[in-house]
Order: sequence, then C-alpha cells, then structure tokens
Amino acid sequence: MAFPAASREEPGAGERFEGQVALVTGGGSGIGLAVAEVLAAGGASVGLFGRNLERLRTAEKKIVAAGGEAMACPGDVRDLDSVQSAVAEVEQRYGPITLAVNAAGTGVGQKYLCDQDEESWLRTIDTNLNGSFRFCRAVVPGMLHRRRGSIVLVSSAAGKRGVPANTAYSASKWGLNGLVRSLALEVGPAHVRVNAICPGFTDTEMVRDESLFGGDFMDSVRRHAGPPDLTWERYWRSTVKQTALRRLIDAEEVAEMTAFLLSDHARSITGQSYSIDGGLP
Repeated sequence: MAFPAASREEPGAGERFEGQVALVTGGGSGIGLAVAEVLAAGGASVGLFGRNLERLRTAEKKIVAAGGEAMACPGDVRDLDSVQSAVAEVEQRYGPITLAVNAAGTGVGQKYLCDQDEESWLRTIDTNLNGSFRFCRAVVPGMLHRRRGSIVLVSSAAGKRGVPANTAYSASKWGLNGLVRSLALEVGPAHVRVNAICPGFTDTEMVRDESLFGGDFMDSVRRHAGPPDLTWERYWRSTVKQTALRRLIDAEEVAEMTAFLLSDHARSITGQSYSIDGGLP
C-alpha cells in the first residue's frame, strides 16, 4: 500500500523570514550587504553592523526604499561590548534575534610568512577568528534561552586550502570552520544551528580595488614567486581561470546560499562549511 507524502506548507521565497529578526555584520557593503538585502526581501527585520556608519546608513536607506526593515548599528567585531550593544539595540527595536550572519572580515596585510609582522598577523586573527567568537558569544545566549536560532559565519575558500602569502588569512578561516563544527555540537540540543559559507573570489569591492587587499600581498608574491611584473588583476584572473566555472562569484549567489542555510529549508543542516567557489580544484 502506498502512503501519500506528508504535506507541509512552505512559505514563498519572499516570505520565508517573515516576522524574524536578523543581525548582519559587514552589512554596509559586499557579501554582508547582499545577505542583508536578501533577508529583508524575505521579510526579516535586519540590523546592519559595521565600522563605516556612512555605508551602513546608505545600506539602510536602500533596504527601506525597497520596502524592507533595517537599522544601522555602528561597531567593530574586535570589540565585544560594541557587538553586545548592537544585539541589545536590534532586539529593543525589533525583538529577539533569530538569524545571525557574521560577514565582517579583513584580508589586508597578507604576505608570505617570512615577511609577515606580528601586528598584521594578530589583526587578521583578531578580526576574522576572534571576531566570529565575539559575534557568536553575543547572539548565542539569547538563542539558547529561546531554543531557536540559526547562525552563518562567512569563511573562505582559503579556509579549506592553502594559499601562498595568505598564512594569516587562511589560518583565521580554518579556525572559523573549526569553531562552526564545535559550536554546532554545543547548541544543537537547543535547536540552534551553526554553519559557514566558504566563497572563492567574489565580485566585490575587495577584489576590484587592489588597495583593499592586494598591495602588500602582491609585493610579497612578486618577491618570492614572481614574475616581477605580476599585477593583482592578473593574479585573481589567473586563479578564477582555474575554477570549473571560470568566473567570479556574484555576491548575490553567496547571499542566496546563506539565506538557504538560515531558513527552515536547511533545518537539518548544521556544523557544515559550504564551498561557493566556482569549482576550485
């Protein structure tokens, strides 16, 4: 005897986060902004956290103009108090945070290890890895208390493979992926999920503007690996050509994957780090 499939009413794409509250770090630009826009379009009220208040205000206006709810919360993931203050502000205005995305990060000052100074190493670790700790430390207690929540941390393809002249960045992202695995086990019994996404080269300002990532990095690469006339654009284009799709990743693609992991469609997925890299070998 055949049994009918269980019916389950699913919300439409534009309603999957209706009534929920999100906090997105790095929400003023790049992947963070793309994630915030997708969540707001899906019905969530979104707190935008970051260091650049002007960009946050612009992002807030953009989301509100599109019919969404958003508020700017300036702060720095290197400061636990500012993250906790943002959580309090968002929850006071919108209610309990159920969706949390940490997209804040830095790749500035990456070099071959023999060129790396301790200050830039520690800054990278403190922003990318310790920042993820602080973010989770601020949002997890409330989620545990309410027995509901989903967290996505933005990692990197460099968190799954070695990248020359990226020792600090890669180490921070490998550590972030380990954080996801362990934290998922801690909070899973309370129905809280934790996952990571690992984008490859994504078409954001950080890739297009060499000063935001490539200056020190390219000096070090040219010195140790050459050729001496190698440019930042030639470097990332060469890397992209090694992927199966042979193109940059769109920030919107990363945002949609993030939204899926946050949603009830991924309700049995936790402790995972998903690659969105165009098929890196």
